[in-house]
Order: sequence, then C-alpha cells, then structure tokens
Amino acid sequence: MAKVTGPLMSLSASGKVADAVVFFPWKGRHVVRMWLTPTNKKTDLMGYLRAAMRAIGKQTSKIANIVGGGAVDSKLYLGLAAVTPAGQIWNAQNAKGLMDLFASGGAFQTASMLAAISEYSTHSHKTALDTQATALGLEDYAFSYGYTTSIPAGCVLYFGLKSAYALGASWGTDYTLDPSTAAASAIDAFATAHTA
Repeated sequence: MAKVTGPLMSLSASGKVADAVVFFPWKGRHVVRMWLTPTNKKTDLMGYLRAAMRAIGKQTSKIANIVGGGAVDSKLYLGLAAVTPAGQIWNAQNAKGLMDLFASGGAFQTASMLAAISEYSTHSHKTALDTQATALGLEDYAFSYGYTTSIPAGCVLYFGLKSAYALGASWGTDYTLDPSTAAASAIDAFATAHTA
C-alpha cells in the first residue's frame, strides 16, 4: 500500500499501488514509475558479461588509494584517475576500459573475451602474470553460468593490464607496451603499481 503525505498535492509518496505504479524518493526527488517484476536473466551472454565484470572488479579492488582505505595513492590509481572524465569515478573507468575491449557495435562479444583469455593462456610471460597475481592476493574463480571455466588469477591481472593499456593510464615507463607482448619486467611494474 502506498503512503502519501499531502495526497492531492503529492508532497511525498512511497510504495506500490496495486501492480501498476511505484512511488519512491530518488536523488532527493519524489518520482513514480511503472511497477515491474524484477528479473535476473541467466543467459550465456549475461554469464560472460558478469564473469568479465567480476574479473575487473577483483583486479580494481587491489589498487591502493587513500579513499578506499589504502595508505597511499598508488601509481596505477593516479594513472586511472588522470584518464577519468570529470564527473565519473576511476574504478568505473577501469571497468569501462575492459568492457570497451570486449564490445563491438555497443554489444558485449564473447569471442573478444575468449580471445583475451587465449592471449593470457599463451602469453610468453604467463608465469610472471600468475606470480604477480598471487602476490596481489588475486584468486582463481569460476562463474556458475555462461563462461563456467575457471578464470585464473593471472588472467584477472591480465584483464586489468589490458584495460589500463587501452585507457592510456600511466603507471610508469612501461604503460605504453602492448600487454600481449609485455615483458616480465613490465608485468612486474604493473603489479607493483597497484600498491606503490
């Protein structure tokens, strides 16, 4: 049942009226919208997208910044913040960098994600990716639908490297090196830039 203050003047309202409309406050305003039954489509495509978002979220959580509880603003945080447009947040920009790599024509492409995973799997310095990912505290994980194969921690770090490179976020002298051919020293520098 909807609760209305000043019913005819509609000063404030919250709740649902039948299965037709919902009143609620949003950003300091009282708004109304059509009532919808929430859905959670678990399609293969949605599973791939959610797996990619989870990966970049895990990598982003390892980037030190004072606001997020870190002791310092890391080089990678400062690099991402520098390429983030005004009015947006740096961690969303990091996710956008990866999503732009996996999208074509405004739609997420599973083939692009699989290509990045394949790049990681055959990378000449895969050991460096795995070692640095473990040192950062990243872990392997599997998603329950869509892309259900375990995504290694090193691949999560590689996704972050690809995103930062695509955005042009500087973390040191190696930021201009293509991730698919990056040397072990460049991977080490990228990992170090998460915390220092």
